[in-house]
Amino acid sequence: MSHLTLSTLRQRFVKTSPEVAIDHLVIGGGVVGLSITHYLTRHFPHKSTYLVERHNKVGQETSSRNSEVIHAGLYYPLNSLKTRLCLRGRHLLYDFCRNHSIPHQKVGKLIISKSLPEVEYLKSLYHKAQTINANPDLGRQVPTGDANGTSPILPIEFLNRSQALNLEPDLNHEIAACLLSPETGIVDSHALLTALESLIVESENGEMVLGTSVVRIDKAESKSGWIVQTNTASQHGVDEAHSVLAKCVINCAGLNAHNMYNQIIFDQSRQLRLSFCKGNYYAYASKRGVQSVRHLIYPTPSFRSDQKGFAGLGTHLTLDLNHKIKFGPDVEWLKTRTIANVRGSFRHGDQQTNQRTVEEEVQDFWEAHLAPNDSRMDAICASVRAYLPQVEPEHFTSDYSGIRPKLKGLDEEQNFINRAILGHDPLQSTDDTLEDFFINQSDHGFVNLLGIESPGLTSSLAIAEYVADLLRKDFWGLDSNRKGKLRDRRVSELGQLEAWE
Repeated sequence: MSHLTLSTLRQRFVKTSPEVAIDHLVIGGGVVGLSITHYLTRHFPHKSTYLVERHNKVGQETSSRNSEVIHAGLYYPLNSLKTRLCLRGRHLLYDFCRNHSIPHQKVGKLIISKSLPEVEYLKSLYHKAQTINANPDLGRQVPTGDANGTSPILPIEFLNRSQALNLEPDLNHEIAACLLSPETGIVDSHALLTALESLIVESENGEMVLGTSVVRIDKAESKSGWIVQTNTASQHGVDEAHSVLAKCVINCAGLNAHNMYNQIIFDQSRQLRLSFCKGNYYAYASKRGVQSVRHLIYPTPSFRSDQKGFAGLGTHLTLDLNHKIKFGPDVEWLKTRTIANVRGSFRHGDQQTNQRTVEEEVQDFWEAHLAPNDSRMDAICASVRAYLPQVEPEHFTSDYSGIRPKLKGLDEEQNFINRAILGHDPLQSTDDTLEDFFINQSDHGFVNLLGIESPGLTSSLAIAEYVADLLRKDFWGLDSNRKGKLRDRRVSELGQLEAWE
């Protein structure tokens, strides 16, 4: 289904009546979608939960193309969902890894500075950590395991040049200072995905449908849910189409999440649009210049050209569980590919929409950009040598790249539109509005997860907990201690769906 836009997709798949009904439909089989599905099967044991993933395997997009870092929760605005869910998610993820034998290691991270402005930035991070550590609400969410209650939620140390070089002798001897984050770690993300998938498959009320795309979403006329149409590509060249009535839809489609949401606001002239930020990773096949490295090493984050937030955490050094070194990601903004489409007059609910021409995004245009960009290798090497001066360019090789879905991009007009669509006052919203995770029941029974980039992997289990609690209270109307024990039975028996699986 290449070169499709929202209009052409909806024209190809006309609205049809549902064949079966389910309680929860999770769209997207990345680490966040898997985590949410796992939590819903556990906390709503009498309700059916299905996950639909368009690829034949889970975690094929952002979840398998990242740094595999368990973040401590230091970088993000103090009152943001990113901070709260990263702190909670870090705790849950370490516990989950221990309980399910998922390879991981708490290696710690150094954030380095080379200039006075960068030192001031590190000081601001240090003071933010102290503020977090003094917050009793966060303390209840992130148990420290200290019987006396004295261990900080976010341990951090401010080190001078001598102390930093004592830890990492390969660092540039001209660095000014650094922060040590001992709670930062690394995880085998593929093992994590496999463990979550197994838990869902083994549950009695959860199922996974792979190789199946969601192609159309409409509000059920009865107002009792959402009609979700799916298409499964067949090996024999004949696709299988199905239509499902989902009581609740959870949109975790990642790089495609805005297209899922635009399905239900199709009558609007303005559409939500994500910006796509590509990050290239490069392997380093030598010990030259990194002989003594034992920690993750991050430069001070790279700020956006308008100085309103940062584009990325800098081209950093990460280790895998075999102690292999890679550098990345850098920041490469992709230009969205669009096509001018004429939208015909049609009726959406009680509203008549007139014909108009709009620029629509070509869905999945970013797939053509997944190969790492070799032309950026010299710039990567130069940025790395600023803090590890003895690394040698000839040992850098292209490894892989990942794409981060961002609600806030370089197009200020689109940023304005996104704020308006998501319910923020575009004139009054702070600069951080679109830089946070957006998790909200945007319409009754339709939960949106948008802009889930870093620290999405770290936060995944906390995001699942957050969504499960949102549904429990605001959708199902259950007390938080009841775990879905029933006010009403599930809307379907799982056996009805055997033909769809």
